[in-house]
Amino acid sequence: MMERNKGLWNKVWLFCIIWIMINLFSNPCYAKTAFSKAKPVGVMSTAVKTDIVISWEPVSNAAGYEVYESVADIQGGYYRRVCDTSKNKLVLHNKTAGSVYSYYVRAYRIQGKGKKVYSRAGKVVSTTVPQKGVSTIKNFLQTAIAPVGSTMYVWGGGWNKADTAAGKEAKSIGVSSKWRAFAKNKRASYNYKNYRYQIHNGLDCSGYVGWCIYNVMNTKNGQKGYVYSASKQAKKFSELGFGSYRQAREITGYKAGDIMSSTCSCCGHVWIVVGQCDDGSVVLIHSSPAGVQLSGTVTPAGRKNSEAYRLAKRYMKKYYPSWYQKYPKVDRGSSYLSHYGQMRWNTTGKNIILSDPDGYQDKDAKEILKDLFEGSSK
Repeated sequence: MMERNKGLWNKVWLFCIIWIMINLFSNPCYAKTAFSKAKPVGVMSTAVKTDIVISWEPVSNAAGYEVYESVADIQGGYYRRVCDTSKNKLVLHNKTAGSVYSYYVRAYRIQGKGKKVYSRAGKVVSTTVPQKGVSTIKNFLQTAIAPVGSTMYVWGGGWNKADTAAGKEAKSIGVSSKWRAFAKNKRASYNYKNYRYQIHNGLDCSGYVGWCIYNVMNTKNGQKGYVYSASKQAKKFSELGFGSYRQAREITGYKAGDIMSSTCSCCGHVWIVVGQCDDGSVVLIHSSPAGVQLSGTVTPAGRKNSEAYRLAKRYMKKYYPSWYQKYPKVDRGSSYLSHYGQMRWNTTGKNIILSDPDGYQDKDAKEILKDLFEGSSK
């Protein structure tokens, strides 16, 4: 008899909990509060010639988004609304060459009699419209940091199903919300070998670099992709006219935006240079287990506690604390300075793809990281 009463009470408690949850989540006040605490994430803005594309990840239950713009040295920090859209991407045309444009996005839902309830604003993002070339070195690195700390390394990620060329994500504008969703509950024990060829859930090294280049070359999805074998990628980009190629033994230094492809069978990797430090070590950005992150090499003499290592650790810990807590490895060995060929963008002359009005190629890693991150909230 007692067991039967106990079972009855369990059912009553379960019914009460379900009733409370249904009424709580359907309550307009609760829904309003929950939505107002949300904000657009994965926000990017990239100038491609005289167009600017702004993209962000969808916000749950949003009816639309408002995009606000400010132009440096013209509007004095004042933001004006430039669009109200139901999509999570916007392309603005005929922007002024040489000008810096800043944007923020906020979502809204419709409450009651057509009243808008707003989310928090996403982070402010900026981009420089190039005077020469398709885009700029700074835009390239700003694009490269967008998936940092929220995108896992997935073998085959960024490739098509046949594993022969760029896949859907690597030919799409903006970061994929699937990447963040997949990364959300992964633990420190994450092993990429258990998720091989789940191509829509993350990026491998060459898929990541191809995605970065696609996003400074295009404003539309589904155009020609740039994903090639990691060991061939740097040389291939040189053959496409993006810049000059040097074999590993010919390299004398590293500059912002350099693309480095392994030239040996033991590495099979490709990465992007953020900048070189005074001690010769290099801060880089790449997709390598566990995912997309900043890393730092040893010095040319092999010293592990290099300036690049300390910088990578500092920025990952400060701006991506939850990621860094799970995946604190940011050091990279001497092979990164000896086993890789180098493609350097043409920033002067006739065939310019990425120009460098910000002088990134003349800055060291410390200066570049400060410029990329200062004033940003991730």
